[in-house]
Amino acid sequence: MASHAQASSLLSHEAAQGCCQLLSQLWFSGGLAASKTAVLLAAIPALKKLLQPIAAGAIVDTAGDINETNNAFCLSAPLLNAYNELSQLGEWQLALLGLNPKVRAHWLNVAAARCREAGAMSDLQVLVKLIQQLGNASAWVLAQLESADAHPQLIAGPLSQLERDLLGHSLNDNAAIPALCRLLRACFTLHTLSEQTQALTPIQPIDNTAKQLSSNWCRGRLLVLPESLLSEFNLKQPIKSPFKPSTDWLLVSQPVNAEATYIQHFAQQPWWFLLSLLSFVQDAWAAEQRGGLLLSLPAGQNAFAPSQVNVAVQGIDGDEVNLGSLAEFLVQLLSEQHIALYPALTDSAEDMQRLNRALNPLIAELLSKKIWQFLEAGRGEPGQYRIHPEFSDACYSLPLAPLFGYKSQYLQQAIRQLAQTSYANKKNVSSANRINR
Repeated sequence: MASHAQASSLLSHEAAQGCCQLLSQLWFSGGLAASKTAVLLAAIPALKKLLQPIAAGAIVDTAGDINETNNAFCLSAPLLNAYNELSQLGEWQLALLGLNPKVRAHWLNVAAARCREAGAMSDLQVLVKLIQQLGNASAWVLAQLESADAHPQLIAGPLSQLERDLLGHSLNDNAAIPALCRLLRACFTLHTLSEQTQALTPIQPIDNTAKQLSSNWCRGRLLVLPESLLSEFNLKQPIKSPFKPSTDWLLVSQPVNAEATYIQHFAQQPWWFLLSLLSFVQDAWAAEQRGGLLLSLPAGQNAFAPSQVNVAVQGIDGDEVNLGSLAEFLVQLLSEQHIALYPALTDSAEDMQRLNRALNPLIAELLSKKIWQFLEAGRGEPGQYRIHPEFSDACYSLPLAPLFGYKSQYLQQAIRQLAQTSYANKKNVSSANRINR
């Protein structure tokens, strides 16, 4: 086990505090300039494989060589998901600090002491529960206990003041046991990932002109939650630290004036573009008369403020298979394209419903701008959202034709493939259930 002197010499309280301030900036903006990130990477080298680099220029230069100069680093899906496994920002900051092995040495010492303490109790369920809380990180703790010079003690470590600043108590306190287990578990997951993977491939900065759409909607990009949902996140944060995502590196919805063109809207409003493209794919599929994609609204709801839009696929024979809500479909689509939502949502029903509600204003705008239209159905039947005929015509004419043609073809294919694959899978499950009855 590393001594306290070794740990403190590697990362002093002041240095660790500075790293935590940078990690806070990273969390609330989604990315950091390379000059700031250099400090983090020097203290926590494992982060090099967990941050998404943003290229300073062309990724491949004229000689065909890869350009490894980066002007920024952004959060990646694993770092976003790690936050959702923890209870607060302070735990996330400490979990990332713990990727430095000498920083986490003291925390493993405390966890080992807790396990030894629990093992000496008459009720072995205390130890069982502690091991369950540690999850895979229990392997680290076991190695700590089995080491020849293991003398685990419940004492304050070199970063105890920082722990109190971030969590309200030191990690050797009794009250800190759940937090200690959570952050070690998250740290183990991230450490394992960093050991098993290569550094992420750099991606280009955001092009707000929509001329380079494919470089915007690419693997590793972060798509910021719709404004209303981001505002909800901000209300839960300290006043001094609101989410303020970088428009240079993330897909962020930005204000546009009333006279803005379609191109300007799609360049500044990524959710507009995604929903517009969805209806375009729906229209093109319907034109083939071989089934299609349905966006339906249950009877009795307001088309301009739906509580939930349902997504279904209609087969060639007219049968329909429900794929869930619009939010669920979009989250799955983005996940398959390795585009992460920022801040990350869980896959819980509650979070999906929150996203469905956050899509309401966007749907209302698409209807008012005649990009979408709503078609009423018979009594008791769900109405349908479709592309507006005027917008459909515009998609095949300049200046939109390239944008809804070759520049977004890969996204169009992804939408259709997800719908078809989900349809086939659900049909197979339904058939298997009927056979087993």
